[in-house]
Amino acid sequence: MYCPQCRVEYLDGFTECSDCRVPLLAGTPPPDQPSSFDPAIDLVVVLESNDSIQLAMAKGLLDDAGIPFFVLGQITTLVQDVDGFLRKWRKLQVPRDREAEALELLEPLLKPETIPPGDEDSNEERR
Repeated sequence: MYCPQCRVEYLDGFTECSDCRVPLLAGTPPPDQPSSFDPAIDLVVVLESNDSIQLAMAKGLLDDAGIPFFVLGQITTLVQDVDGFLRKWRKLQVPRDREAEALELLEPLLKPETIPPGDEDSNEERR
C-alpha cells in the first residue's frame, strides 16, 4: 500500500495516508520518472524578495502551473524572528521560455492593489 500523493509506503491494513488524507493504492509506488527539465537551460529571475510569505505564494503558484523554478539564496535560519531587512534576499528563477507565463501568474504578488489615500475611511463614513 502507498499514498499516490506523497508516495509513502504503508503496511497492509492501512487504508488512508495519515498526512495527505487520501485513500492508499495497492502495491508499491512506481519508480520516479526522470525529469524532463534540464538545469543547464537559460534561467531568468522573475522575483527577488526577502519576504518568506511572498516567496511561498510565488512557489505555490508556479508549482500549480507546472512551471519549474529554482530559488537562489534560499537558506534555513534557526532564528525565525529576525528583522526582515536582515534576512537574505532570494531570487526566484524560471526557464526563459516560461518567463512570460510566470510573470503573468506572479503579477498580483509583484503589484499588489493599493487603497487610494482617503478611501480607507470611506467604509467608516458609510456606517
